[in-house]
Amino acid sequence: MMWLRQIIARRRLSTDLAEEIQQHLAEKVEELVAEGMPQEEATRYARREFGNVVRIEEQGREVWAWPWIENRFADLSFAFRQMRREPLFSIVSCLSIALGIGATTLMFSVVYSVLIDPYPYKNAGRIMHVHIFDKDAFLTDLLLSTSQFRRFQDSRVLDGAIAMDEAPMSQTGGEFPESVLAGHISANAFEFFGVPPLIGREFTSQDVTDSAYPPKVAVLSYRYWKNHFAGQQNVVGRTLQLNRENYIVIGVLPARFAWWGCDVYTPLAYSADPDRTVMVFARIKAGIGLGVAEKELQSWIQELAQETPKHFPRELKVGLVPLNDIFVGSFAGTIYFLLGAVSLLLVIGCANLSILLLARGRSRTHELAIRAAIGGTRHRILSQLLTESVALALTGGAVGILLAVGGSTLIPRFLPEGTFPGEAAFGLSIAVLVASTTLAVLSGIVFGAWPALRISKPRLSELLQIGNRTFTSSKGAKRRHDILVAAQVALTLVLLAAAGTTIRSLDRLTHRSLGYDPHHLAWITIPLRDGTYTDWQKRIRYYSQVREDVARIPGVRSAAIAYTWLPPLSLFRSSAQIRGWRSDENQTLTIQQVSPEYFSTLRIALLQGRYWTESETLRAQPLGIINSTMAHLYWPNGDALGHMVHLDELKARTAWMLQAQPNDGWVQIVGVVSDTPNDGLRDPVLPTVYVPYTLVANDAFDVVVRTQGNPLAFVASIRDRIHRIDADQMTLEMTTAEQRLNSEGLARERFLMIVFLIFGFMSLSLAAVGLYSVASYIVSHRTHEFGVRIALGAHRSDVLKAVLKSVLPAVLGGLVSGMVINLLAARLMEHWIDGNVRDPLMLATITLLAIFVTITASLRPATRAACIEPLDVLRAD
Repeated sequence: MMWLRQIIARRRLSTDLAEEIQQHLAEKVEELVAEGMPQEEATRYARREFGNVVRIEEQGREVWAWPWIENRFADLSFAFRQMRREPLFSIVSCLSIALGIGATTLMFSVVYSVLIDPYPYKNAGRIMHVHIFDKDAFLTDLLLSTSQFRRFQDSRVLDGAIAMDEAPMSQTGGEFPESVLAGHISANAFEFFGVPPLIGREFTSQDVTDSAYPPKVAVLSYRYWKNHFAGQQNVVGRTLQLNRENYIVIGVLPARFAWWGCDVYTPLAYSADPDRTVMVFARIKAGIGLGVAEKELQSWIQELAQETPKHFPRELKVGLVPLNDIFVGSFAGTIYFLLGAVSLLLVIGCANLSILLLARGRSRTHELAIRAAIGGTRHRILSQLLTESVALALTGGAVGILLAVGGSTLIPRFLPEGTFPGEAAFGLSIAVLVASTTLAVLSGIVFGAWPALRISKPRLSELLQIGNRTFTSSKGAKRRHDILVAAQVALTLVLLAAAGTTIRSLDRLTHRSLGYDPHHLAWITIPLRDGTYTDWQKRIRYYSQVREDVARIPGVRSAAIAYTWLPPLSLFRSSAQIRGWRSDENQTLTIQQVSPEYFSTLRIALLQGRYWTESETLRAQPLGIINSTMAHLYWPNGDALGHMVHLDELKARTAWMLQAQPNDGWVQIVGVVSDTPNDGLRDPVLPTVYVPYTLVANDAFDVVVRTQGNPLAFVASIRDRIHRIDADQMTLEMTTAEQRLNSEGLARERFLMIVFLIFGFMSLSLAAVGLYSVASYIVSHRTHEFGVRIALGAHRSDVLKAVLKSVLPAVLGGLVSGMVINLLAARLMEHWIDGNVRDPLMLATITLLAIFVTITASLRPATRAACIEPLDVLRAD
């Protein structure tokens, strides 16, 4: 210990202090030896931990004793030893960080997977949907004939374009024809996407020598390959029978290639028929803005519209929509909002770490004073303390990342259906891991800096104090704790307010009047095999026969034909003119093409007028039934019957849409029915016109059935009836109305409710832990005071009240601050959460909940203080 005596002599420390330092070091060495460390190494370790000497005299010359790197390793090693010595403190601290880092990592992985890198395609950010609009009303994707598509590709603003015709194909070989969703894509498509195959190869332009008669080859999607070929590697070269024709499998695509959700991809056959149209997708050149590209394409498409005017609306407007906007849309803002909300949870967890570090600092006053006494600079002590906080944050971050790994497998199950593309790969990418690790380190530095600065400059006088009575809590320390607790409570109140709002919103939507009976109601889609029923009369006869045969199935109460989606959504909208209104005022309506049985099957009430008859349906009479919203909007006096409405979209725009006779688009209103949701459950009902499905017969239709029991139990019977009528036709999966309501109407609110409830209760738990730590800190500092009070005759209830009174200001301050933040951020929150975050009843409920939990958390330390034995305190004194 020669080096220690030199330090003591140089600093002129008192004999008592020198003996205490030497005794402390000796105890440290004994502790290390007891843990299995050799005597010599233990001595060096103790010297490194507590000496902190910058330079020493060794053999008559000055040398550096501990280089910077050695100090860092020593600090890190000591930090982990401290964590092992105080397991409860370490566990609580790490869990506080783990919950915040885990939740933040999980949400950032969702942002990365859904918004930043959702597609594996080459330059996916510049791939666009080309839409056409009629004034401000969205109509449809751009549809071009194949000859028009060839010219469209020559646009100078495009870096490539592909054509696609998506259609179900019938795969035979089983008991019933199986529907396979086929994507017929232009020969340049795979080069356009730039995604290499998993097995085999993809077709190219060199494979298609005759675009009118391309080779019968197929590239399988990963999902279809796994489900139908059990992932067999020898699938290449096998035959797949689609629409009674043999296709040779030449390749399998990787898992993330899920363009348009197709099962197989085949070369597109170009047609000379101008009514045989295809969808078009384009990639704009780098450096060209959307506005410039839209302006350039506008002139091109207007020229094409003059060739085939019935394919385009009257006042044409071109709009380019980025690929991801169709899938994610407005939900992108909700995801970013959730990322911001989960960041509050991380802040609460980090505040907990600061509280715990401040509380532990009191117990280390003696140790830090010794370090300062024997030469440790404030910078060196601060470095050690920051290293400890970073070690805690890194450990908590590692646990949080493990939690996020497990959560990333569950996220796709909870995200609302249709809010993310099938190409999205949920998981922790390198970018997410780097961001999470950086966040953990920054959390340790930023939120460990304040406690480290407060306790890194101990006074030597504190080392010479005897007993605990002098270590009373300063007003500054109390104020720091109160600020951290108040911040935790305030942020917790904001998250609880969001959770409460989503609960109220979900309850409101669940009990919204639907205008129809969704129970025991379902529909099944029947697509027509390409090339069948190309005559309007035969197609209508087939539809009618299917409905009649399905209605005869025992247990089926009624059946109807429809070309629409069941509420709460509608299939498409149309620009319209209403006779008697100004001709330049286009209105936007939803169109529902149905059979007359549709209303009785859904049990939609007839308010005025009549339904059209079966005879009128088969003759394709231009009749219409409107909903109550449209009647009140345009004919508030109740005289809607007999008026005429012109529907621009009531025409055969493509070759697979058949029209009975030339139709000028005018329909006569013969009835008014009650409203049903047709734009989701959150938004108001839109004006709607129901017309006979026979006016324009599509190449797919829905059979809507109401049954006596579970509709899904009738799938086999319905398919059997359809197979008897035409063995070549297939059916898609049956969907119930209740499933549609849950997926389309309530999924978003249910998802937000679950997420905010989890965030809210996690933050409430962290705030309770923080308050418990503060209450324990207060009790440990005032143990002597409480003992003396009880000894002088104070009631134990007075001590209990004193502890609770000391933490109550922080809780109340946090509640008030939380209310203010909630009110200031109300507009932003209500933009992404459907509900009122300022609802007095909801705010009162969550306030009482927060008060109950936080006060309960401080009761145990307060009870412990009230049970102090005065004699034990005085003896220790």
